[in-house]
This record gives sequence, structure tokens and C-alpha cells, in this order.
Amino acid sequence: MHIQVQMRYIPVLLLLITANAVFAQNRVAAQQIISDLCSEEMAGRGYINQGDKKAAEYIATKFSALGLKAKTANYMQPFGLGVNTITKSTVKLDRKELAAGVDYLVSPESGSVKLSGPAFYVSQRLLTSPKVAKKIQRAIMKGYVPIISVYDAKDEIAVSNIAKIRKSLGYGTLVFLKENLTWSVGRERKRNGEIWLLNSSFDRMTKTMVIEIESEFINDYTTQNIYGYVEGTTYPDSIIIFCGHYDHLGKMGDATFYGANDNASGISMLIDMAAYFAQHPQKYTVAFIAFGAEEAGLVGSLHYVNKPIVPLSQTKFVFNMDLMGSGEGGATIVNATVYPEAFKRFTSINTQNKYLPQIKPRGKAANSDHYFFSEKGVPSFFIYLMGDYKHYHMPADSPKNLRLGEYYDKSFLLIRDFIMSFSTG
Repeated sequence: MHIQVQMRYIPVLLLLITANAVFAQNRVAAQQIISDLCSEEMAGRGYINQGDKKAAEYIATKFSALGLKAKTANYMQPFGLGVNTITKSTVKLDRKELAAGVDYLVSPESGSVKLSGPAFYVSQRLLTSPKVAKKIQRAIMKGYVPIISVYDAKDEIAVSNIAKIRKSLGYGTLVFLKENLTWSVGRERKRNGEIWLLNSSFDRMTKTMVIEIESEFINDYTTQNIYGYVEGTTYPDSIIIFCGHYDHLGKMGDATFYGANDNASGISMLIDMAAYFAQHPQKYTVAFIAFGAEEAGLVGSLHYVNKPIVPLSQTKFVFNMDLMGSGEGGATIVNATVYPEAFKRFTSINTQNKYLPQIKPRGKAANSDHYFFSEKGVPSFFIYLMGDYKHYHMPADSPKNLRLGEYYDKSFLLIRDFIMSFSTG
């Protein structure tokens, strides 16, 4: 499999290398990288069919072709985590089978479920009744499938009753109607099952519901970070880190969560940057880290911070890239208020060159792989681009819907200039 992955993508590697010898960035190659990372072969870069490992091999192959140096075998830093996988999911309303990932989601922490029974619709009015938990218990005992209406998360009575229902549920299965669907990675496996059903896909006249879920908890799944670097010409022991996560949500039964914007776009930018800096070494060593298991709770970056390949005391700055596919609305910099001088330099470069429409400052946030670095006192930025692209944690975040444009080029130049300013400043 490793040899097949290498051979399949050699033409793209050559395109990337030759183009970056001339140009500052290569949008065509970046678009191809996104398509490759979102291929069916890589299964959403999650924990079914070893999608994460195939993606890691692909990135390591890119690093090697670009001539990045390695400090570990095949650029890899392995680590383990526990993760729940949804290997099969079927949901039917009467005889109509719903589309996984589009009409419904299985809660990522769900256990295995196989049931068929009459639908028991729990209206908003019933949801605020003090007797609703007992009514649902009795319904489950009689073989009914409770389907809970959309409710206001600010309604304290409804929220309290939902908590009581879950507490008394046992092995029963609940279905929640939702106005929008977004998925995540499960780090534990519960005894019961839970379905999130798109409200617009549910017919109140439904008589029966069929649910079949097969889930498997993998107690110690081995995944990996990928680390390569370009050695500095003057201060090789001082490191500037580019990073981004390559993992995504993987598969839920037949549904694939491709993660084109989140975060194949950031990895395409990372590899594009690696191509540039391999041709243009800086005074400081520039390292490139593709983190695993970000979607599982920043697990890969936490592992790195606890067991750094290069001591954190030698890390001068960390620049994390996530959601890099749009840009017409500008960009946000997390930690801008924590490191105001660096942010001032970044915005000055943007203003002088008119790269992006705006740069919005944001404070500290534990929302991506920069976080544990800054918690250890390492100066860190997290950039994400803003725009009209709204697909997030759903199958529609795919290469079909994500087409890189001029702001990919402009954000590349902005970030490149900022990193180069460390050597020229």
C-alpha cells in the first residue's frame, strides 16, 4: 500500500516541485493536494480503513520529495488514543431509507443498536411536562422509538428534562430532531444509541422507525504526527514551526466526511510553504508539522508539546493554519491580543501589500493546534480564513464544493512574508 500511494502521486509531486522553483505559490498543485487528501481511498482521514495512516504516508512522501530533513523514521511521531467508530448505520422512516450524513447523524459516542418500532413523537409542549421522562421510559419499554422535537437550548425546563431523560434511559435509544447537522469524533462509547435527525427530513405522520448502528471502540489506536524541516542557515537550533492538522472525521457508515476546508486546505498550504522554503532557506530552521487527531481534542499537538521532537525552548514561533479555503472575508488571528507586537507586524505586512480585505484580532482560544504551545509560553498564532464557504463537519465539505481562488495566493504571500520577516527584522 505504501508503494502504491507513492507511485500514484508522483506526477503531482513533480508539478509541485517544478512550479515552486519559479513561483511563490502553486494554487493548482494545492487544489490537487486537497483532492488527493479527500479521496475515497483516504476515507475522510479518520480511524476507519486506516484513512489517517494513508494520509500520513502521503504527506511524508511529499516531505521527502521536497527534500525536507527528518528527525524520526519516515518523518513520523506515533501516539495513541481511544476512539469510537461508527462502522454501519441505517435509519428508515416507514420504508424510506434516509441518507447518512445528510438526513441524519449517529452520535459519535453511540453504542451498537438494532431496533424497529412505532415512532413516539415528543412535542415541545410534552418536553416541558414534569412527567415526560417517565412517559418516555414507558414508551421505550413498550417498544416505541422516542423522537424528540427541536427545542430551545435556553429553555431551562426542556434542558433539565432532557438531562433527566438521558439519566434514566439505560440502554434505550433516542432520536433528536435538529435544524442543522454537524458531526465530531467520539472519544468514548456509551451503552445507548442516539440519532440526530434533520428536522426537515422528518414527517410527523411517520408510523415506524428502523435503526441499525454498529459501533466499535478502539481502545489504543495508533496514529501519528508528521515532522519535517528546512535547516536554518544562521541559527539552525532556533525553530519556526508551520503546522496544521491533517486528520478529519472519517466515515460514519457509508457517509464520508471529506474535510476539504477542514483541514486539507491547511495541509495544502503547509506543503506549498514547505516547497517554497525548501528553495529559500531562512536564517532560522523552519519546521513543518502535520498534526493528527486534532478533531479528537487536539490530541496530536498535546502529544508533541509533552514530547517535543525539538525542545520547546528552541521554538521561536508557531504558525498554525486551519480552514484556509476561502479568504474573501479576510482572516482571523487567534492569539492576536496575546502577542500584540507580532500581530502588529502581521497586519502591517498585509496593509502594505493589500493582501487580504481585513485581519480580525481574536484572543486566546483552545480551538486548534496552536493552543498547547501558547499554554507552554511558546508564541503562537492560529489563522483561519473567512468567507462564503459554510460547509463544516459535514460530507459537503468536499473538493467538489471547495475551489481555491485568488485569496489562497494572497494569504500564502502574507504568511510567507511574515515568516521571512523573522530573518530580515
